[in-house]
Amino acid sequence: MFIEVKNYFNNKKKYRFIVSVIDNEKPTLEFKKELETEEGTKIDLLKDVVVKDNSKEVIKPEIEGTYDFNKAGEYKLYYIAKDSSNNTVKEEFLLKVKEKKKVESKERKNKINTTSKGYEIVNKEGVTLIGGYLVVNKTYSLPKDYGDGLKSDTKNKFNKMKSAAEKEGLNLFISSGFRSYTRQNTLYNNYVKNDGKEEADTYSARPGHSEHQSGFAIDFNTVDDSFADTKEAKWLSSNCYKYGFILRYPKDKTNETGYKYEPWHFRYVGEDLAIKLYNKGNWITMESYFGITSTYN
Repeated sequence: MFIEVKNYFNNKKKYRFIVSVIDNEKPTLEFKKELETEEGTKIDLLKDVVVKDNSKEVIKPEIEGTYDFNKAGEYKLYYIAKDSSNNTVKEEFLLKVKEKKKVESKERKNKINTTSKGYEIVNKEGVTLIGGYLVVNKTYSLPKDYGDGLKSDTKNKFNKMKSAAEKEGLNLFISSGFRSYTRQNTLYNNYVKNDGKEEADTYSARPGHSEHQSGFAIDFNTVDDSFADTKEAKWLSSNCYKYGFILRYPKDKTNETGYKYEPWHFRYVGEDLAIKLYNKGNWITMESYFGITSTYN
């Protein structure tokens, strides 16, 4: 711009000067106060940020602060915007990085917990599997409608074991195999009527808690303590593991199994587990091996 000046003699002279208009107004920010994401998922923190300024110039905002999309936590950050007149606005916002949700398989969702020895307890439609093996005792029961007979593996291995015993002049036969919930209910109530509930619970399972309903249990020959002194009982105790059977209720293990010694009651579990429980003749119970209880609630 110019200004003209005259003196007394009407002499003229022009002077040039500059007028500076100073902008003291800060830009304004429009943004979300909180942003969320999940571990490992990056988001554009500047996507919805709008900067407005009286100069109408295009101003790009910046972010101040440190954060990590791969680490859960809350990060206090700032949006900063500066115009050409060096007017600066600084606004705080919060970035929340949440812990990534673990996707569980259907099988894992069925898992209730683990035993004291770390074996997984899985309940499928009322049937309890521990370490992959069906378990039924005073703690773990079976549904009323479970079972319809001895399992095929139980029958096949029994036949092989019976044949092996016959070669040694021994006679093995099934005194009691599969028993339904209804049948067990009748038997148990009769025992309670005769001996009382406390005594009956030492040798008979309540309905739903009997191994016989599982289709894996067999009572051999004579269901009586005298069977322990027979050649068949002694042979079974020393050889049954070779065919996948175990002596289910060994002597002096009542505090573990919940039942008195039953030299006639054997359970099929397969050769791998049977060898471990046989323990060179020093029988280990399923309860001790898996780290589980056998007590009625």
